[in-house]
Amino acid sequence: MIVEEEQQIIEDFDQVESGSKRFKHDPEFYKAPTAEEMYTLKNTENLYHSNLLRLQLDELLSEIKVSEDKGRVYNALINDLIKSLKSMKPVKDVKYSDLKLFEAKNLTVPLGDLCKKVMKEGSYTFEAPKNVNLIGSFLSQTQLKTSENVSADICLEISDSFFTERDYLNYRYFIKRNLYMAHTYLHLMNSKRYSKLKYEFQSDFSSQFKPTLSMLFEGEGLEVRLHFSPSGSAFKLSRFNPGQCNARREFFTKNINSSIKFQEGSEEIYDPTPNYNFDVLSDLTIGQNNQVIKDKLGNSKSLLEAVKLIKLWLLKRELNNGFGGFDNFTLNMLIVYLLNNRQINPLMSPYQIFRLVLINLSDANWDKKGISLRDFIKNDSETSNETKSLCKIEDFHKYYQVVFLDSTGFMNITSKMSLETFQKVKFDAKISLNLLNDESIDNFDKLFIQNHSFLYECDALVKIGSNSKCSFYYDIIKTTEKVENLVKLIDSYDNSYTAALEIIMNVLKKALNERTNLIFVELVKKIKWNLSSKPSEDLPSVAIGLFFNDKYDNALIKGPSSTSPEAIEFRRFWGAKSELRRFQDTSICEAVYFEAKDLATKRLVYSEIVKHILNYHLSISEENLKFCDRQMNSLLSLPNGIIENYGTGEEKIADVVNTFDEFSRIIKNLKDLPLLINSINGISSVFRLTDTFAPLPGCFNYDSKSEKNMRFKIDHKYVPKYPLGPVIVPYVKPLEILIQLESSGKWPDDVECIKRLKTAFYLKIVQLLRENHDLVSYTHVEYLDVLYKGFVFRLFVYTMHELLCMKTSINELGIRVTNDTKESLAYEKILLHSSQFNSVIHGLQQKFNCFSGVCRLAKRWLSSQFLLEYFEDEAVDLLCASLFVNSFEPPRSIITGFIQFLNLIANYDWKNQLLLVNFNNELKKQQILDMQLKFQENRSQLQPVFILTPYDSRDKGSIWTIEKPNIQQFCRTVILAKQSLPKIKNSILNFESTDSFKNIFRPNIEIYDVIINLKPSYCVKAYQKVDICKGTFLPHYRAYDANDSDKTLPVVGFDPVEFYVKELREAFDDIALFFYDLYGSTKIHVLWKPDALKSKELKINNVKYRLIDRNTNELVLNLEAILEDFKIIGNELVESIKIKNESSVFK
Repeated sequence: MIVEEEQQIIEDFDQVESGSKRFKHDPEFYKAPTAEEMYTLKNTENLYHSNLLRLQLDELLSEIKVSEDKGRVYNALINDLIKSLKSMKPVKDVKYSDLKLFEAKNLTVPLGDLCKKVMKEGSYTFEAPKNVNLIGSFLSQTQLKTSENVSADICLEISDSFFTERDYLNYRYFIKRNLYMAHTYLHLMNSKRYSKLKYEFQSDFSSQFKPTLSMLFEGEGLEVRLHFSPSGSAFKLSRFNPGQCNARREFFTKNINSSIKFQEGSEEIYDPTPNYNFDVLSDLTIGQNNQVIKDKLGNSKSLLEAVKLIKLWLLKRELNNGFGGFDNFTLNMLIVYLLNNRQINPLMSPYQIFRLVLINLSDANWDKKGISLRDFIKNDSETSNETKSLCKIEDFHKYYQVVFLDSTGFMNITSKMSLETFQKVKFDAKISLNLLNDESIDNFDKLFIQNHSFLYECDALVKIGSNSKCSFYYDIIKTTEKVENLVKLIDSYDNSYTAALEIIMNVLKKALNERTNLIFVELVKKIKWNLSSKPSEDLPSVAIGLFFNDKYDNALIKGPSSTSPEAIEFRRFWGAKSELRRFQDTSICEAVYFEAKDLATKRLVYSEIVKHILNYHLSISEENLKFCDRQMNSLLSLPNGIIENYGTGEEKIADVVNTFDEFSRIIKNLKDLPLLINSINGISSVFRLTDTFAPLPGCFNYDSKSEKNMRFKIDHKYVPKYPLGPVIVPYVKPLEILIQLESSGKWPDDVECIKRLKTAFYLKIVQLLRENHDLVSYTHVEYLDVLYKGFVFRLFVYTMHELLCMKTSINELGIRVTNDTKESLAYEKILLHSSQFNSVIHGLQQKFNCFSGVCRLAKRWLSSQFLLEYFEDEAVDLLCASLFVNSFEPPRSIITGFIQFLNLIANYDWKNQLLLVNFNNELKKQQILDMQLKFQENRSQLQPVFILTPYDSRDKGSIWTIEKPNIQQFCRTVILAKQSLPKIKNSILNFESTDSFKNIFRPNIEIYDVIINLKPSYCVKAYQKVDICKGTFLPHYRAYDANDSDKTLPVVGFDPVEFYVKELREAFDDIALFFYDLYGSTKIHVLWKPDALKSKELKINNVKYRLIDRNTNELVLNLEAILEDFKIIGNELVESIKIKNESSVFK
């Protein structure tokens, strides 16, 4: 399967090249545009962002549109259903308590148990609905074809005679509504046409007592939801003002939940029931509001298409589906509001309307100053008494977090919308507007194609409870000891989740307000259940996503002055954690401190805050809390005992950089050098803080006998006597430094002469370092190793004159010419690009403190999949940099950045799009557009991964991706990223353990033909493995000690596995590929090349690696001899060789 996917991606890349070769100029292409085309172009210029965007939007709208043929089929089905519903026969004198009629049809009526309790006497007459109307998106023609089934909504208006005057009280209305729904189901089951359909109940999570009846036409792919509502005159709308009490305490405790106790008083207390009132009002006003939508949207193509675009935008961000979401009805009413307010009009293009809606949402202030449609919509049927009973918008704000009133002025459309959802909509609208305003980049996919689940985009996830029973949330409510929180249970039909959620969020927002840009709660999806059962009593856990700001890792919370009135509230909120502290400005303030010994624990301070504050205020124990933030830390850490206080390596990397700064000053201040040093720059990845594992000092905790195997004296041999002896040599990484000298005209023109002069320069540095600083060093022909504070710095001298000499040659005519060579390009990459690149990346890390961790984790993953060798180290850093430079809301946690890295690799359109990493916005719009045009014209000649930065050639792109990866290597990376994404997302969704996250760092070894097992005790980096095996060599490094009298140089860069693989590739490159993990591999995986497996003719040129097959008289692969050679070359390093896929060799 993987091979097929790789082949498909390779073919996609090949089509670019072959397509450009087959292209022929068509004379029709050069004809003058017609009047219609000119009109279209003019409209595009005026109404759209660009011509490309118009084409993309047109294509998108055509894809999500229900086809005309399907539409006709759906309309016919719906019309027939409406006729059937209108023809329902009446049923007289049915007792409320008699539900056997429904039980016989295996139907459990919602609120049936409550009906038996409170309506033991009396009867009702079921009659055909007063009206049956199509409502919702199907009526307004804004339905989307984004799933297998298209949905349509039908509303049955129940006649007034079915209800009595006081049915609005104590859930009586909902009981009767459900009885009417049950009779409707019986009618449908008596029809041959509808009896075989699939039926189920659906409801919003907070309104399980008021479900809709869903019926699925499986063959046609149509789902119809039946809604039930009383006529507008059944009850007075004013009875459902938010401050009215329509569900009484006594009724609730007697019939619904007797365990809830209220303090008894002499007078009955009437508690406001705003949510109960909304549930009734939404039914009472459903017909009028849908008519308003139909009248206003009409048949305006632009308006309808704009609504579809916004619905899709919300859908991709999971904001319009679930309890408390920004649903489609709210969206339609917002469009009506903007039309009436003259902020949009039907003559605008869908793009313009979409943009203006985003602008309105980003600036909306509905949580503080709500809006109302009543001011624009006339209601002739409304009486003067009802007009007087209208509440002011300010009154609605007392009961609801977000306020948007409908056309009647009585119902708050956003009653169920949480403040967190509203803020998330504003948050995403601002980001999308920034994407639209960035005209230099095509952001269409980010707006409408890519999924933006907050679970994978937030910086940290907190899970409270785990599929909890009701008791967990009841305990939270009771802990607060506030009557108003108990009253919320009455208002929500004993839904403890919705009541407890608001309490939890109020506490968390107060605790984390200064650390977050946004706190968002996962929307609980609509629930569905069989008609024969009741909805599940299990409640979902609370999944909270945190979007951090730059202050999220502060370990100290500074409170008010100790003498201020606010100090009392601060101490009350933080409890025993609050203490007095004196600050640098001499002020004495209340403060809360959470211990953080390193950067890794500082990143987790927020979790300590959550644990403390939830336990202190709501008695939520740590057992009921899960965090998705630290699971990746172990992949950047080292086993205990390797070196003290390693953590995740950031501090050790910082130590290296600080040591380099000291060392560079020593080098710069050297006197008596032939030429002055212009600059000293670190070019290793550690100097840009993106080395996966921090280089450790060459100081070891072993006895004196063992030390002889790990160090060597300068005056003796420079190779350890027993490199694979009783004690293996711990790995010491050389840290590369680039030295640039002042210009001079005395350099020779011969490259070899320049190298000898540079060696002499190294020797002079050695002399000065020994005399002036007593530093140990070793001179090589091409570099100089210097030991300073335990680290080995490898110095290279590079000059512009040497680069020019490398490029210069004399042709056959004796003329001096300048041409790039492989050696000159490699030299130029280091001289002109490395130090600048390190500087830019280092600056990015200073701005985003998680950038380093994202890069390191990305390299860790690539290496674990045996792919890091096929990427320049700088190329991986560039890919990660794009996540921060190109994003208007960059990741602020390592795990989020890593997920976005995988998503970039897996889903970016590498074939048709260049990846722009515009550092400091140095590239202007026109430059980017010109480069994109050149890229499209020359795509077939360019590398698979084309990255453009302000410091690269406009024709070749990034110098770091020109040579590698090739198409095959990169396609393999894309496939593995696509496979890793769902695994890590599932681990996040289920808050799984660290080991589960490690699965994506464990490669699939089934595809390899041979596995060479190495002795773990001889693998010097084995301690860096994802899974450390028994017998692994664990070196013991120690920090540098200035009093150490042993002035010896450690063995530098000695990795037996690396040398072994290099020899294998040199010997067997014709027939096999060798793969291994650069970070601690104890296995080498071998894959035979396809040509090697084929039999060959008996010729002298084909004899290598082969023997004669006596049956066919042809040459076949001599597997036994090759494997023996593998072992001989590896000597003591090889433990065993396993043939994993022997059939592939002898097939």
